[in-house]
Amino acid sequence: MLTVILLAIFLIVEISSLIISSYVRKNFQWLITSRDEKPKLSVEGLKKFIPNGYDSELGWIRKPNTSHDEKGKFGITKWCINDKGARNNPNFEKNKIDISCYGDSFTFCRQVNDDETWEHYLSKKTNSNVQNFGVGNYGIDQSLLRLKKEIHHNSTKIVIMGIVPDTISRILSVWKHYYEYGNTFAFKPRFIIKNNKIFLIKNIIDNESKFYKYEKELDTIKQNDFFYSKKFQKEKIHFPYTISILKNLKRNISIIYWVMKIKFLQKRSKDISKIEWNPMKIIMDINMQWRVKLYNESSATELLYKIIEEFTKFSKQENIIPVFVFLPQKDDILFIKNHYHYYDNFMKSLTSITNLKIIDVTKKFLSEANLDPLYSDDNSYGGHLSKHGNEKVAEIIFQEIKDFEI
Repeated sequence: MLTVILLAIFLIVEISSLIISSYVRKNFQWLITSRDEKPKLSVEGLKKFIPNGYDSELGWIRKPNTSHDEKGKFGITKWCINDKGARNNPNFEKNKIDISCYGDSFTFCRQVNDDETWEHYLSKKTNSNVQNFGVGNYGIDQSLLRLKKEIHHNSTKIVIMGIVPDTISRILSVWKHYYEYGNTFAFKPRFIIKNNKIFLIKNIIDNESKFYKYEKELDTIKQNDFFYSKKFQKEKIHFPYTISILKNLKRNISIIYWVMKIKFLQKRSKDISKIEWNPMKIIMDINMQWRVKLYNESSATELLYKIIEEFTKFSKQENIIPVFVFLPQKDDILFIKNHYHYYDNFMKSLTSITNLKIIDVTKKFLSEANLDPLYSDDNSYGGHLSKHGNEKVAEIIFQEIKDFEI
């Protein structure tokens, strides 16, 4: 009899856990379940993504002659890509071109207009057309590959590689979905180290048709993606649901609590503006922990070092001055202020790479008493750099390169 009662209790708890986790998953993509092992890719989404953003070699790219609007705390902003595949640079398109920039969204400068990027402000200071080839969510691996792809028809004297510290996680992925759950179109190449040299694993989804049968490539994808076993598998909720929830109790219960509270208040037409960020804050805090952890893992820092070293070697081969810039997110600065400079040792290690100009924006931003004006979003993550933040970055970079012959 006792066994029957315990079994009944277990079944009730298990069914409740399944129902609750399924409900929260529908409203918040970061609470992953077994269904996320093989998510169904949106056909309509692919029809938009493939012509507008897909790149068989790099994974994704900003296509020439495209544009897009974004909404932020400063209102609607717009970006436009010119026929070279670079972001528009108003009033400087016909000027001499001595500097080109590659990197992620902090180099592309999301959430500001074309005349509010740090490349635009740097153009004003150098009286030149500073080209912007940044792409959102790129790792430095993709940025390096794009540089190699572009340089022979967009050659410049100086190349600035601008990336966020989180690039250390991006270079370990071949499918972003295993780290950024729900980012299912983002397949990418990555480097690994073999015999003390970097070796390229090409983008596995290197043909449009492979999106529709990506499951056939899953074994190879899982094998080459660092986060599948280290993160995705450990955070996935599966049968027995109660136990898998309890394995990541703090993360899962916090997400479940806030998502359900927000949905409850929304149904009653209550103001959720003060708490709607809370579920995402849990995810961003976990990602911050991953960054700190990876900068203390030799395998990750060695790979990042060798990619930057390859950037320098390639620049020497092409007679380019290489400049490496770390562009911190707001939560990077907050963590360093409250704890320690978690990637400072890595930055110091880069000084052993000869002929590389290193600029760490972090050190300048740490002296700012109020970070809010420098970033686009009013939360601890901060979004991207604001117009004011980009002006600061341009001034920092200019002071470091003004003695170059440009």
